[in-house]
Amino acid sequence: MEDAGQNQTETRLPFNLAKFFSYISLVLILGSSVILALFIGRTMTSTMLESQQEYALLLADNMNRQIFRKFTLPVTYASGRVSLAEPAQYKLLDEVIQSQLHGLQLASVRLYDDHYTILYSSNSREVRRTDLYTKGVPLVFNGKPHHFDVLTSVPYAQALLTPSLEDGTFLLRTIFPLTIDSDFKGLRLHGQPVPVLGVLEIVQDMTAQYRSAIRAQWFILGGFAVSTFILFFLLQFVARKAEVTLERRMARNRQLEAQLHQAEKLASMGRMVASIAHEIRNPLGIIRSSSEFLLRRHKSEDSTTQAMLSAIYDESCRLGTTVNDFLDYARPRQPRQDNVTVVDVITKAMAFLGSEFQRCGVEVHSSLGRDIVVYGDADLLYRAFYNILSNAFQAINGPGSIFIDGSVRDDGHILLTFRDSGPGFGADALTKAMDPFFTTKDSGTGLGLPIVQAIVDSHGGRMTLSDAPEGGAVISLEFPAHKPAPSEGNEHE
Repeated sequence: MEDAGQNQTETRLPFNLAKFFSYISLVLILGSSVILALFIGRTMTSTMLESQQEYALLLADNMNRQIFRKFTLPVTYASGRVSLAEPAQYKLLDEVIQSQLHGLQLASVRLYDDHYTILYSSNSREVRRTDLYTKGVPLVFNGKPHHFDVLTSVPYAQALLTPSLEDGTFLLRTIFPLTIDSDFKGLRLHGQPVPVLGVLEIVQDMTAQYRSAIRAQWFILGGFAVSTFILFFLLQFVARKAEVTLERRMARNRQLEAQLHQAEKLASMGRMVASIAHEIRNPLGIIRSSSEFLLRRHKSEDSTTQAMLSAIYDESCRLGTTVNDFLDYARPRQPRQDNVTVVDVITKAMAFLGSEFQRCGVEVHSSLGRDIVVYGDADLLYRAFYNILSNAFQAINGPGSIFIDGSVRDDGHILLTFRDSGPGFGADALTKAMDPFFTTKDSGTGLGLPIVQAIVDSHGGRMTLSDAPEGGAVISLEFPAHKPAPSEGNEHE
């Protein structure tokens, strides 16, 4: 039991290892897919942010030029100075800025002076406030060309899991200096630094762009997941195929190993039996011939002596048959190669068994035709069929029936079936029926079926045992296709 359990564990080890590798591959590929999808998503987000920043710089520069040309320059020429406290100037600036905001997704626009006070805002309630500036405003006043801030109300990881992002979730704040338009005709700075008149703050809503990036990221992740699961199922399919193949090979190896051990055991047993039977055969022949001689010579003597001599003769004959069985099993002869018509061999066997069958009420039903021809040895096949019919008769043990069927398969192989109406083999006896010396009868050597198997094997055939569904034992013999006789081949030869 321990060896069987160990063999079973060793057999299943490579199968479990294949499944283990398939699941590990699934985890690794999924993990790498998630990491790669996140990396691609972050790269897409960074690229999108850079493009939005470039767009914001173009927008801020254009707004700076429009404010200078359409507001600062005209107001300075007309009034001598810019003062957004005057409603007319504020209204003009608002018109200039609003004309630039048409069709753009801008959350807010602010203008700061050098005291970080809001001079203009798209939200009029923020004007004159000094508490809304950020760190980018002083940096730009101190010479930094521009400054960006990304404003978000939720972390990016949470945004990935949010089905629908609301507008305003992601904002880009751009802080840009308001300067004199150095390209404007009539202004010559002669290499002097461009003075900063104020700071422009533009806040863009980038939620739509982030939605597109997150959607693309999920699409990439979904594509990786689908391809990963397809690969996993392919690996599982290959693992199952490998499992079935390896299991069949291991079962075949175990079967061959068992057959090899059985053959070695039977070979050694056969050598021992042959030597013993050979030593018994000669003195047994002397006993049988002597008892036969005494029976013929002392026919007129008393009945007791006659009975004893008859018993000696009968038992010596029976023992002679047993010894012959041992020798036939231990030293099987090589069969001749003739075309043997099976129905003729069955008829010959029934000539010896028919009277005993008729006395006990056993009927034989045969559907064999003369087209059932086996290529082999008629004497050995006779012995095999005789043993099968004799075993079936003994198993019925009374009135019953024996059915003999034969057919030629498409590949030319011959299939013979012997079925009796007896009790059948039974589950326990079926596995041991082919073992030498195994018998369920009180008398017998247990070599009948092993001798039949040896004869069938020597003919290149195969014998199988089973129980019929309707009851009784079934012995099936399969022989290879017979060779055509010279008369069956080319008639002109």
